[in-house]
Amino acid sequence: MPSMTDAPSRLSRIAIVLATYLTLGASAYAQDTYPSKPVRLVVPYPPGAVTDSISRIVANELGKVIGQTVIVENRPGANTLVGTQSVRYAPADGYTLLYQSNTLVTNLYAVKQPGYALQDFKPVGMLSQSAFVFMVSARHNFNSLNDFISYGKANPGKLNVSTIGPGSSASIIAHRLGQAATINWTEIPYKGGAEATNAVMSGDTHAFAASQGAPLIHANLDKMRMAAITAEKRSEFLPNVPTFKELGYPSVTYESWSALFVRSETPAPIVAKLTSAMQEVMKSPSTLAQFKQLSVPPYDGSIEDMPAKLKKELEDFQTDAKNQGLEPQ
Repeated sequence: MPSMTDAPSRLSRIAIVLATYLTLGASAYAQDTYPSKPVRLVVPYPPGAVTDSISRIVANELGKVIGQTVIVENRPGANTLVGTQSVRYAPADGYTLLYQSNTLVTNLYAVKQPGYALQDFKPVGMLSQSAFVFMVSARHNFNSLNDFISYGKANPGKLNVSTIGPGSSASIIAHRLGQAATINWTEIPYKGGAEATNAVMSGDTHAFAASQGAPLIHANLDKMRMAAITAEKRSEFLPNVPTFKELGYPSVTYESWSALFVRSETPAPIVAKLTSAMQEVMKSPSTLAQFKQLSVPPYDGSIEDMPAKLKKELEDFQTDAKNQGLEPQ
């Protein structure tokens, strides 16, 4: 027969079991009712760039599908590390999403302490896939890629190229071109694509590899020229812009993507809801029409292939960094 001293122990065990069931029940309820409040979409790029435009289109369309407002929060800085790290340490409840691109991968090797790993995030929606346009400054009388390269050869050390920091797509493209054309230049980092493009238009820098849709956002094309595109073939949106490949620089071929991520620890039912919602968003005629206005093609691939794609991109960038003598900053 149990003694009286066993009673508190039994009561404690019962309380623990009840608390566990209540917690699990609350968690299950939260997942079943998701989303029950506005969702935050962190964009680690400043307003005004193509990345910002894409994120706002998607946020608006996603809000329609899930029945909640999706609030875009621009958190640029440190080559997207500021915004990315903020999501890494946010609750894994599906209420904080991350918009990211290739920079999510390149930062892992370009930065000594990026503050995250690939396995910290899980993709829930693939958005875009496009090339970069190498824009040169008309203020320096550049009308073509050849003008830019010829100036670099004739004026060693005088070229300045806009980037969004070491390891960014713009930096990788410029390094590949510098190596292929045997020219040197100084990297001038900016917080985002809009600022980097403005520097080219003002003449503060000589060139910048911008997202494909940037020329449509920036009206002052009289101040810069679209010298080449990093795609395998000419873009249907910019048919008059030659590829680096046809200009004799095949190593500068490079394409980008953008996607939405959540914390990897986010409950599977919430991940499934977001993934399903994003599939609906990316099939929406409204979304596709707005992407077309930006000259940005939707992603052509499966979200299931993304983990392998990210792994391969990291390996490719490590090769790039080694070939170009880049060291983590």
